[in-house]
Amino acid sequence: MAASTASPGGTSGAPLRPAPPSSSARGRVGLVALIALGASLARRGALAVLSMAISALTAVALAVVALAFARRGGDAPIDSVPILASSAIAWGGGFLHAVSASATAIRRDRADGIRHLFVTRTTSLRGYLVARVGGLALVLAAAVGGGTLLVSAVAVLAATQTHAVLRTVHATLSAVAYALAFAAVIAPVAFAALGARTRFSGYLVLLLILVGPELAANMLSSSLPSEVTELFAIPSALAALRSSLAPGSVDPLRLLRALVALAIFAGTALVFLRRDVLVAGTEDA
Repeated sequence: MAASTASPGGTSGAPLRPAPPSSSARGRVGLVALIALGASLARRGALAVLSMAISALTAVALAVVALAFARRGGDAPIDSVPILASSAIAWGGGFLHAVSASATAIRRDRADGIRHLFVTRTTSLRGYLVARVGGLALVLAAAVGGGTLLVSAVAVLAATQTHAVLRTVHATLSAVAYALAFAAVIAPVAFAALGARTRFSGYLVLLLILVGPELAANMLSSSLPSEVTELFAIPSALAALRSSLAPGSVDPLRLLRALVALAIFAGTALVFLRRDVLVAGTEDA
């Protein structure tokens, strides 16, 4: 005889089912857990693996360059190797990783139910955005910052003169700051440009975001000071941040200007990304 469940008043009812998690239970998902889950999503796919391999190979190659400079001794610019490493890894494997993780990501997450899972567990889109953008930023920071630190450590250990060691350590600080800023800005920008669009239109928008302001800055360079035009575009603002901390050119005011410009870029990207996610949710309704 089939068993049935009874209500407290004795009437027969439907089989008991687990109650959906309450709002308080859903809200317990912590920031660390969200970003960790987002990082695991950012590492998925063949292109993500390829980009991490490219970043690693770039770091190894530049570590060899640092050793070659150390063997030359004298005035070999070994302190420039960390600066070179931060740019090469960021705009090589790091940028490829950002593009591969972001391309059509919002569409894929919607189709795979990932977005719905995040919203169900965190009661809002905020958790989804934090996980996706924060996870990618963490992966980029680990790849670019970690590779830069590896190259810098080799350069510092290989340097034979005290002044070269000190300058290389100083250059390492500016290079790591560049790597972290790159991760914090490129993650939301890549998602905003590529996440909700087709690959072709997304690549076009990303190209316009990165290159268009640089072209405008070049056109206005004769009428505006360089302190202003270097903040027009993300690549030049990142370079300004690194230069403001580099040996022989420390400039706190320039650092502040670069930080403000990069914060505006990242904040604007997040606004547009949130709009795209909301529009995608409206289309599902």
